[in-house]
Amino acid sequence: MGLFSNAPERSGGETSISVYDELKRNKRFAWRDVIICLVIVGFFLLTKNSFGIGLGNYGGLVPLLEETRFGITDLEGTQHYFTYDEADSIELRSGLKNFDKGEQISGKENRLVCSGLYHNSEFGDYQLHAQMKLDKYIVVHDSNGVLVFAVESDETTQTLYEYFMENRSAQ
Repeated sequence: MGLFSNAPERSGGETSISVYDELKRNKRFAWRDVIICLVIVGFFLLTKNSFGIGLGNYGGLVPLLEETRFGITDLEGTQHYFTYDEADSIELRSGLKNFDKGEQISGKENRLVCSGLYHNSEFGDYQLHAQMKLDKYIVVHDSNGVLVFAVESDETTQTLYEYFMENRSAQ
């Protein structure tokens, strides 16, 4: 008895079964496996944005670098701009992981990215668009309020800050 218990016996008490017979017998198991895989892939595709997976450029945040201004498109598709020469201050800071982002007023947030309007004790109401795994972030104060952001990597954030400062002084 056992796995091949229905197999015909050969002479000498050995059992034999053809590959075709075994595949035919297990055909329903193959379809079951395909269906399980399709359900898992479908679940992943439907929930990937909820878990912050596969969100495109920079975790879903899209930077818009122009000659006289910078913008960032948030997770909801809204663009937030500041003009270099109109900014009251542009600061590069460290410690985003320990940053008190405060309370979210509107926007979207997942395990990787915070994007939207927030309120904290330091800035009051402000725009936050950042990948929270990063350390460095940029804070811009202008007539529209405060914009806090960090994209892609600490090196990219540092390079953006240096670019802003060069363009600000060139204006």
